[in-house]
Amino acid sequence: MRSYKAVVSALAILGIFPFLFATYLNLANDTFLGKSGVTLFAAYGAVILSFLGGTIWGRLIELPESRNGAKLLICSFVMVFLAWFSLLLKTPELSVVLLLLSLISIFWIDARWLKQANNQKPFYTSLNFGLTSATSIMHLLVLYPHY
Repeated sequence: MRSYKAVVSALAILGIFPFLFATYLNLANDTFLGKSGVTLFAAYGAVILSFLGGTIWGRLIELPESRNGAKLLICSFVMVFLAWFSLLLKTPELSVVLLLLSLISIFWIDARWLKQANNQKPFYTSLNFGLTSATSIMHLLVLYPHY
């Protein structure tokens, strides 16, 4: 079986850079292409949260049916829907708060309910924890100047 650990790690780390850039713009009170750092951060956060929701769907579909499977699919959908809905609020700071809560919820679903699938892939769980932690800190840094 082919291992994609190196590719997954590289892409995951590269995926942090837009968050870092948007966090920098926000803290520097600067813009990029006429958009503030908090707006860019919220937009990219919604994209990433959608990706994470999709990975949960993909892993659940591969698992044998369980009594929690439908609930997890619905929870994942609700988190992604909230992320995209938050972008319509025209209050990027509120979007970032909802995205942070959704990100933590997606991680919790992954760590708690998909534990049996993750036990076979401890690399993924460790990577996910590290990335979620770093991204959560950046969410708080983006919110700090506004509150």
